[in-house]
Amino acid sequence: MWEQEIGVFPVSFKGQGDEWSYHVRTEISGHGHMAARGTDGTDPVELGPPPSGPVRSKLLIQPHADGVSCAVAGEDEAASPEQVDPWRRAAEAATLALGHRDRTFTWEAIVGTAPYSYGLDHLGALEAPQGIGPVRLTPGGVCMREQIASERVDQGNGIRHSFPVIASGQFSTYLWDRAALAAELYLRRTCAMLSLFTGQPWIPRSQPRQLADSSERLRVPAVSGPMPPIAGLPDEPEWQGQIPPDTRSFRLPVWVEQAWPLLEADEGLSRAVNAVYEAMRLERIHPSLAHLTFVAAIEGYGERFAEDVPCGCCPDCTQMKGAAQKRFRKALKTVMSNRETKEIAGLAYELRSSTGHTGSLFGSEHTFGYSHHMRLFEVGSDVIFDYMVLGRLREASRLVLAMALGRSSP
Repeated sequence: MWEQEIGVFPVSFKGQGDEWSYHVRTEISGHGHMAARGTDGTDPVELGPPPSGPVRSKLLIQPHADGVSCAVAGEDEAASPEQVDPWRRAAEAATLALGHRDRTFTWEAIVGTAPYSYGLDHLGALEAPQGIGPVRLTPGGVCMREQIASERVDQGNGIRHSFPVIASGQFSTYLWDRAALAAELYLRRTCAMLSLFTGQPWIPRSQPRQLADSSERLRVPAVSGPMPPIAGLPDEPEWQGQIPPDTRSFRLPVWVEQAWPLLEADEGLSRAVNAVYEAMRLERIHPSLAHLTFVAAIEGYGERFAEDVPCGCCPDCTQMKGAAQKRFRKALKTVMSNRETKEIAGLAYELRSSTGHTGSLFGSEHTFGYSHHMRLFEVGSDVIFDYMVLGRLREASRLVLAMALGRSSP
């Protein structure tokens, strides 16, 4: 076993390492595919050996004050120029290639409302193409049918119709895999913004797909997944995805279209939008956790209105007194009166603390999946929590963040 240093290269280990290693692998093997092992914080990153060819050695890469420090290692008795020089040349060429081999990748994906409910999507179809930041949304032109499976094998399945949308965009980088990752992040933010505006959770319904010049454009399928015959309609013709003539349509307001730069510039606001989005996705099966997350989102946005203050119990105390509830109330007051804020804040924090500190569940979550007999003369506690307490908190969080993103009035 031998190891030989080949120098230090002006490459940011964390910021440019992935791109640089891709160029190294391409220089050595003619493509970017090669065995590689990442670092665990102490061991170096390892590249190689190449899958074929005369080079049997591997490259060891470690962070250095001036970039990355590289060494070549092999299992022969001694180093030879044939095993060392190709790595040196590849490292030098890769350093020069940084930022100069980028391509613009165009991607497409399908997004739509999450398949939780039955029947026609009450939102209807997107009226016309619109943009959210760098993402272009185009009406899918299809009423998509899908089967909603039950978690229980002895229960039937439901049929749902919705109106998915085609999302598209571009990203410049050196490799499609990196563009696909960026597209995934773009899709998440787009779905979060659509959820915030519409009140229904949106999710990606497909992976981002690279669109080449010769590629056929992505289309929303008329039927998603296997679809057994609908009971009672054995002779129904094949579903073609035709949109009913009385279907509603919607447009995105200006504040949604123009929110992207605000989210890019304000990490706290972006974090709050993500939290509300996660809470909306949790709401159906984990209402208690959704409630906690809605509270956290409002509180997180309110951080800008109230800072922690010194405890004040004694002159030498260095502890800080938290201002969580104050932040929550301050954020609510951006869209609500003092009376409305007081009504929501007291109960919201009481329930949030019970879930966060003792694991208490509320509403339908503590009996999720079990059948209930309706009582004619009693309103169930799960109904009160799920639809009144949680529903009001969801709408409050949406209003707070919509105002923060540019909505003109509550």
